[in-house]
Amino acid sequence: MARLFPILIFIGFCFWLLVRWSASPRGGATYRPRPRWPDWFGTGQKATASGTVHVVRRRELAGLRDAYSSAPIDPVRPLFRCGKCLSIYQGDSIAVLQSENGGRCMVCEGSDLGPVRLADD
Repeated sequence: MARLFPILIFIGFCFWLLVRWSASPRGGATYRPRPRWPDWFGTGQKATASGTVHVVRRRELAGLRDAYSSAPIDPVRPLFRCGKCLSIYQGDSIAVLQSENGGRCMVCEGSDLGPVRLADD
């Protein structure tokens, strides 16, 4: 009986992992920006240097929406990108974030919101 106990614990743990991972949303049609590097230890380190100009291809903007207002991204207007979670904002949304949210990203609370330069393929 003593030999069976570790095996039962292992099977229970595997079952728990299976249930936990199957409940998490995977795939789907909804894009949810997430930080590139999780801040597990609370160090507050940024993913990119402050003031970085983000280069984005025009085709990457197809179907994207502003992370604050949910308006479709207009590549003609000024764009900004969070260096931590890569969310994209239009200039109007950045103005609101500056006044209402202390200039921090709505998705990840990152403070590195840099301008976007579009690149043609």
